Amino acid sequence: MENKDIETGAPMQESTSERFLKNIRIIRFILLSTVLYIITDTIGRWFLPDDIRVPGIYLALIWVLCLITGAFQFYVWRKLEVKWVKWAVLAGYLILFPVVLALCRFYRSESPGLIGYRISVTFMPAFGFLIVSLTAGFIRWYGNMIKRVFHLESINNIVFFLFMLIPVALIILLFIGGYKLSGVMSQKGDEIEQRITEGEVNPNKDHREPVRQYDRIFNDINDTQLKAAKKNGLRKSITIEEAESSPELVKINSDGSYAIDKLTHSIPYLVPKAARLLEDMGKAFQDSMFNRGYSRHHRFTVTSVLRTDDHVRQLRKTNVNSTEQSCHCYGTTFDISYYTFQTPLAGTVASVEKMRQVLMQVAYDMRRQNRCYVKYEKQQPCLHITVR
Repeated sequence: MENKDIETGAPMQESTSERFLKNIRIIRFILLSTVLYIITDTIGRWFLPDDIRVPGIYLALIWVLCLITGAFQFYVWRKLEVKWVKWAVLAGYLILFPVVLALCRFYRSESPGLIGYRISVTFMPAFGFLIVSLTAGFIRWYGNMIKRVFHLESINNIVFFLFMLIPVALIILLFIGGYKLSGVMSQKGDEIEQRITEGEVNPNKDHREPVRQYDRIFNDINDTQLKAAKKNGLRKSITIEEAESSPELVKINSDGSYAIDKLTHSIPYLVPKAARLLEDMGKAFQDSMFNRGYSRHHRFTVTSVLRTDDHVRQLRKTNVNSTEQSCHCYGTTFDISYYTFQTPLAGTVASVEKMRQVLMQVAYDMRRQNRCYVKYEKQQPCLHITVR
């Protein structure tokens, strides 16, 4: 209810002391949120590899979470008087906070380098509760100790002021030192990420996949691939019936080291050179999975192969990215999905992210050996590969 003057009935103006205390509370709340952000960011950087940069939107999200947590702890939890209610609210917040983050898919970041931030944000409310509950008691204890040691009668003393600054200076130095430790836990962060996504830690340290920007590496444009297709492939377009009896083509199937998706706009035929490339990639993929401690029977999925003129016309009606001059018409080109894989029914099964990394490494090696051109497609999540 609004305070009013008894005689006039007009609203009473907020006193100077009340405004001062209100401003002090706001400053303390912002300071608490800032300290929470610094702690969270410092711990997150411990797990950050040198070649990974944290997106600005991610840091902004963490800052918002620190503000929300700081506001709740400073304006709500701190003012609770009943002890059991206070502890019940604390436990509820610590449990509900990561649950809400999980529902908002906070823990499903595609960048393994951010594992440290996901860990530090999870425990950030606990840091806040410790700060709010212990700071006042620590300051009283430390202040009384200084007064006893130096026999001070009042706190309005330069000695008291200087010694009260010592904990602040130590905390600042601790944060500065923490920032300098960035990356020291990156190896441990990789193991934590692997434990979460795969259920086990691969003891073979020599087979960790390098972090690469595959959209920049696999950037062989259509014109480049088309030249190779015309050089190594069919001399003219072909129908389905002609493909089935053509001596220039080899039929591929899912019996080997790769799987073939249900083909709607292509048929499973390639020239022998492209078929060998696909078979070699399938075997290399399975061998790589085995060398990393998984079952050998993991397979990537081929989603598009040879296209006839009819296939191209049908595809152009529904896919704006499709071109009339398609490399797929020459039997030299195939698409491999980097999200769809077949896993074994028994043995150690890898995550989709791990299989995707291994597939990219296999394609990288084949391209480096000058056996193929590769284009990293984003709208259609696949690798567009043409034999050289």
